[in-house]
Formats: sequence, structure tokens, C-alpha cells
Amino acid sequence: MNDPDDISRVLDDTSIWFVVGLGDNPERAAYGVAAALQQRGKRIVPIHPRSEIVHGEQGYATIADAVA
Repeated sequence: MNDPDDISRVLDDTSIWFVVGLGDNPERAAYGVAAALQQRGKRIVPIHPRSEIVHGEQGYATIADAVA
């Protein structure tokens, strides 16, 4: 699970990331994680009950809402 090769493979092979709990609070870990993913060229999809726009991406209340 913590194998650097596995981590690199997942980061390289995945282009869209659903970030559960991602709101507009820069003090929360999810905010920084999402920013780091975007810096690697990944698309993030914020999943948060308030469905906020975060880092320029539309948020959704649930994953089901995001894929509908």
C-alpha cells in the first residue's frame, strides 16, 4: 500500500480524482491535496454537501450526482 512504485503508478495512470470532503477551506487537508493533484495535471471533482466550486471545478453533493 505504501510502495512508491504503486503510488507513482496510480498517480500517473489516473486522470480524474473525486476528492470527498473538498470544500473551499484552505485549512483542510483535502484543499491542499486537490491543489497538488491539479499541479500534476489532474482534473479534480469536489465532493461536498454544499456542492461548492473549488479550484475552479464545480462541486457535487455526492459521487452519484457527479457521475449522473
